[in-house]
Amino acid sequence: MMIHEKAKFFKALGDQTRLAIIGCLLKHDYCACDFAAITGKDQTTVSRHLKILCEAGILKYEKEGRYVIYSIMDDNMKDKLENCGIEKFDSCCPDNAADAKKEVVKEKYGKIALDVVQGCGCCGDLTKEEISTSIGYSSEDTQSFSAANMGLGCGNPTAIGEIKEGDIVLDLGSGGGFDSFIAARKVGKNGKVIGVDMTEDMIAKARKNAEKYEFDNVEFRQGDIESLPVETGSIDIIISNCVINLAPDKSKVFREAYRVLKNDGRMYVSDMVLLNDLTLEQRNDKDLICACIGGALLKDDYLGMIKDAGFQIRIMDQDKEIGENQYSGYPVMSLKLKAFKADAGLD
Repeated sequence: MMIHEKAKFFKALGDQTRLAIIGCLLKHDYCACDFAAITGKDQTTVSRHLKILCEAGILKYEKEGRYVIYSIMDDNMKDKLENCGIEKFDSCCPDNAADAKKEVVKEKYGKIALDVVQGCGCCGDLTKEEISTSIGYSSEDTQSFSAANMGLGCGNPTAIGEIKEGDIVLDLGSGGGFDSFIAARKVGKNGKVIGVDMTEDMIAKARKNAEKYEFDNVEFRQGDIESLPVETGSIDIIISNCVINLAPDKSKVFREAYRVLKNDGRMYVSDMVLLNDLTLEQRNDKDLICACIGGALLKDDYLGMIKDAGFQIRIMDQDKEIGENQYSGYPVMSLKLKAFKADAGLD
């Protein structure tokens, strides 16, 4: 191998995402479309990494109909990669890995709903009220719906969301109903709020809270935000608070959001994004996933997925101190944004 070829080879190995791709391909071949779910990156970023690995002579690809199948160049390259200490990954199957992560999240947040554990594990000894106040809720909010406030979230989408009377609002990852109830007061009797959550115990808690607070304009549906149980083009406003980071396939979430929104609809999201990338070990850590860190994306990757779904974006706020204050110093920040359909002509 020539010196410049060696330099290109070792440079290609100097990235966690590319190492993850190689580790999976050492086990068996994959379609290019699989790597977004495996790595947590958007397809544009994945394509760039695949190109670098091919140019370094590490990977090859073949077209099978509309699919592009990637594999290690040859057996000699496999030996060379393994001699470099790159391990085969046994858990690369996107569907299996995604399902496993969802089960981890369901179990954790089911325990939170049942008060078996307090909080998602991100905020130390802070009380629910202290957490909620620190991320933008008023004392009136927390006192009015104390049974629904579980101290979860990284912002207050109901505060930045331009919710008005008569709106149909969709709450992605509605939990115990805290944001849904705040939104329900704003939309009034002529509006409606639909909360979607995949955890059965959360849905039960939210429905019980709706009865407690006597809301008849709120409905809670059990479902996956990657495949929303909501009619196409039926929603005025989508809100989501620190939930999308928990979804294995965030691109599906944003495509589904685009589908259910009316043409002039808007989406208001508060979510965790990364300032620096995590190791693969950190990404697969169950506690970090449930604490809204392990599944988070780099900011540009996150915004890229929203744009790829057809949205324009306006960033409302960025809290870079939350990593030190609530997330044990991990390189994360809370991102608040407004998104609307690119062809709707809104601003």
